[in-house]
Amino acid sequence: MLRSSLIAASAIALMAGASAQNSVHALNAERIPGAIKHAGIYHVATGTWTRTSGAVGNCGPDVIYYNTAPSGYYTSAGGNGGFAPGSTNFDEGNVPSSLNTNNAGNRDEYNVNCISIGYCDFGTSSSGWEVSFYTSYAPCTFDPTPDATIDTGAAPSNGCWTVELDLSGGAELCLGADGGDGFDDDISLDAFGWSYRYTGSGAGLAGFLLTGDPQSTDPNWIPGSDPIDGTNTYFGPPSMCGVTSTGLRTQDSWFIEDPVTGTNSGCYFFGGYSNNNSCGGPANPYASFYMCIKADTGPCSDVISSPNGCTSNPNSNGINSTMLVTGSTSIASDVVTLTAFVPLNTFGFFITAQTAGFIQMPAGSSGNICLGANVGRFQALAASSGAVGIIDISTTAGQWSVTNIPQASGAYAAVPGGSAHFQLWHRDVGPMGPTSNFTDGVVVTWTP
Repeated sequence: MLRSSLIAASAIALMAGASAQNSVHALNAERIPGAIKHAGIYHVATGTWTRTSGAVGNCGPDVIYYNTAPSGYYTSAGGNGGFAPGSTNFDEGNVPSSLNTNNAGNRDEYNVNCISIGYCDFGTSSSGWEVSFYTSYAPCTFDPTPDATIDTGAAPSNGCWTVELDLSGGAELCLGADGGDGFDDDISLDAFGWSYRYTGSGAGLAGFLLTGDPQSTDPNWIPGSDPIDGTNTYFGPPSMCGVTSTGLRTQDSWFIEDPVTGTNSGCYFFGGYSNNNSCGGPANPYASFYMCIKADTGPCSDVISSPNGCTSNPNSNGINSTMLVTGSTSIASDVVTLTAFVPLNTFGFFITAQTAGFIQMPAGSSGNICLGANVGRFQALAASSGAVGIIDISTTAGQWSVTNIPQASGAYAAVPGGSAHFQLWHRDVGPMGPTSNFTDGVVVTWTP
C-alpha cells in the first residue's frame, strides 16, 4: 500500500493502493464542525422510530464489536457531494469463536439484534444508508454478495448523528464467529466485513464518522499492529479511555467500490496513523468507521414467520411490541419457538387463530387484535418478560406442539398448506393508568 505523510490536519491525503492501479486521489477527511447528536432508535422490523430521551431497543445483552473512539473527522467518500458518490465503502473487524486462542468467545455464531452507526450528512433533505454485513471478508477487497442488508429508511440530516438500529422482531442477522468457519489466526480468514452506501436525497457532504484509536483504547496494543483486545466487549477488557473503544482487529484501511468511475475503486487510508494526543484522539484519523454490534446470548435461529399485515401500537416504552416465530415450518419436525419483545417485567401470553383479523383497541386496550375468529389462548403458559423484556414458548421444551394448537372451539393439528397467525397480549401502562397491549401479528404456513 502506498504511504505518504500528513499534509495538514484539515487536508489529509487519501491514498489508493495497488488494487486501484497505484493512483493517488487527494481527498480531505472532513472535520466534524459541531456536536454529534443521537438521532434515536430505528426499529427495522416495523419501520418506526423512537426518539424519546432514555429509550432503549431490544438489544444485547452482549456487545460483540465496538468501534467508537472519536477522531473528530468523517469521510465524505460515499455521499452525493463526496469523492465517489454512490460508492459502497467496506470496513472489517473480528468477533471471536469459542476456539479463538487470542480472544475467547463463548459461541461460534452470534444472533445480532442491534447495531449502532455514526455519520454526518449536511444535506437539507432526508439522509439514509444501506448497511450490509459479510460473515467472511478479506480486508480491503470487494465483496458483491452480502449475507444481510439493513436499510435505515429516512434518517436525520443537516448534522452529525449516531443511530441505533433495532433488529429485533424479525430483522436479526446471524454473524458467524471468526469468519464463520472457525479460528485460523489469519485476519484474511477470520474477519467479518460490513459496508455502507448512501441512499439519502441530500446534496451536501455525507459519510460515516471516522473512529478507532488503538493506541489510547487498547491496553496491549503494539504500535503498527491491529487492535488486539476488543475493549469494552463482553470478551475484552475495559478501554483505557472509558466508554470509547476500537473494534477488534479493525485495520487502518478501507475499500471503496465506485460503480461510476472504476479507477476510484481500491484500498484507501489517511496517510499513516499517528496519535500524540492520548485519549483526546489522533490528529491523523484511523481509517475505520463507527460501528457497534450487539447480540443476544442464544444461537442463531431461522425466522419462519412473516407479518400478517396488522401492526402494533407503541407500548409504555414508546416502541412497538413485536414478535417472531423461529424454527421450522415442518409439521413432522415440530420445532417452533414463539418469541415476543415487550417492556421489562411485563406479564403476557400468546394468542393464535387460523386467519388474520383486525379489532382496533378492544375494551380500551392500547393495542390491536390481529387475529380472526376462533382465537385460541396459550394462557396456561403466561409469563413475565423479566429483566430482558422477552416472553417465549417452545415446542422443543415440551410447552406446546404444532399437533395441538389451541383455538376457542378446541385444539387442532397443523396441516400442510395451512396457516397459523400469532401475536401476544400483554399488560401495559397508558396515559390513564394500567391497560393492555398487543404485539404485531405474524403468520406461519406449514409444510409436511
